[in-house]
Parts: sequence; C-alpha cells; structure tokens
Amino acid sequence: MEFVCRRCNDFTKTPSRVTTEDRGVVLLDMLVCPSCARLAKRLGLPTVKMESAKRAAKRKGLQTVTDGKQQPVQLRPSIRRTA
Repeated sequence: MEFVCRRCNDFTKTPSRVTTEDRGVVLLDMLVCPSCARLAKRLGLPTVKMESAKRAAKRKGLQTVTDGKQQPVQLRPSIRRTA
C-alpha cells in the first residue's frame, strides 16, 4: 500500500510518523516520506518508521488474520463438577 507524504506529496511505501508535543498537547502528527523524515530528524523532531501489520507479523513470525487462514477457537473444558 502506498502513502502520500503530508509534506511534499510524494508517494511512498515506507512512511515515517513525525510527532511533536508541548505539555501533552499534540502539535504535529503526520506521515512523511523517508527524505522528509531525514529532514525532520536533522531538525530534532522525533520520527518513527511505520511498518505494515503484515510486515510486522512476518518479522515476529506470526500469522496475520488477513491471510484468510483463521484457526478454530478451542474451548477449555469446564472446571465445575456436578454432584
């Protein structure tokens, strides 16, 4: 999936999130391309590279729900005993 950089309007597949806060109030929260993220880092703004849920699941070795291979739910047996 491609994103549009909120600063320069370029298309990117690897967006980064640039944020700033002042006393708990979010002043800036935007998705940017890698070149704008480098600029933000040089300016001292906190940046976090975003990754897709599918890529994160592959990195962690988990299976994503979007694969369409949902596992059946196993119900635990009841602990209560009947007298």
